[in-house]
Formats: sequence, structure tokens, C-alpha cells
Amino acid sequence: MRVERIAGRGSPGGARGAVISARPLPEVPPKPPLLRRRRFLIAASVLALAMAALIYMGVRSTAMYHMDVGELLAQGSAAYGEKVRLGGKVVEGSVESPSSGNEIRFNLTDGTQSVPVVYRGVVPDAFEPGADVVMDGALSPSGTFEASSLLAKCPSKYVPAP
Repeated sequence: MRVERIAGRGSPGGARGAVISARPLPEVPPKPPLLRRRRFLIAASVLALAMAALIYMGVRSTAMYHMDVGELLAQGSAAYGEKVRLGGKVVEGSVESPSSGNEIRFNLTDGTQSVPVVYRGVVPDAFEPGADVVMDGALSPSGTFEASSLLAKCPSKYVPAP
């Protein structure tokens, strides 16, 4: 119980700080812990949903399925000029590097079908015949896949050099 103190001038007896009134002040009830917990849970839920939405939008915009050679060729003329990501294995003995230095030609296969590829740019160190590669580019009407980027997959098992 709180008591109100009033320091009064001219109070009877002239005492300063004397208790004039002993009436109790209304106490402020403490907030129940359930309300605090509920508020915290709501704020945490909103924050978690916002973070999940941002992660989903970021992954969705950068994730791109890569098709194999058979899927690309099955599209026929509808695939001409469409930017796609193509994955497969470099055919052994098909790699040609003209004297220009920054262009490479090879065939890409999925095991059953193959497509000729031309790439102009820096060739990754891991690129070699028989390597798995993933490329961005488009199929030209001549049937050649013109790659704008070339990524060579690293082998999943490390084998030390002899």
C-alpha cells in the first residue's frame, strides 16, 4: 500500500513533509506474464515469416533446373533461341580448340543423344573430355548449343595425383 506524502507550507504545526493524508493510491496492476509471452510470440512469428519469405524469394529467383540433352532436343524448334541451362558429359575426343584461343567446340551427351556446343570465354581448369559440365546458353537453328557460361563439375571423390 502506497501512502501519499505532501510537504505543505502553512500546514498545522508548520512541519514540512508531514503526512497530511493517509489515503492509499491506486496501484498499477502488473502486466500478466501471459500477455507479455503472447506479444513476444506474435513478434517472433512475424519476424520468422518475413525471413522465410525473403529466403524463399531469393532461392526461387536463383535456382534454375538444368535439362539434359534429350530434354532439349525433344523440344524441337521451340527450343531455338530460348535461354536454358544444359548439363551433360563432354564426349571423349570431341574437344576442338581453334587457334583463336578463347573459343572451344565439343559435343555434349546425356548417354543417348549428343549436341554440338560452342563456347567463347575462359575455360575452367576442371574442363576435360569426359567431365560433367553445366552451361547456360541457347540452341541455334543450326542445332549447335551456343553457351554463354561454362561450369565444370568437380568429381565427388578426391583422387590424388600420382
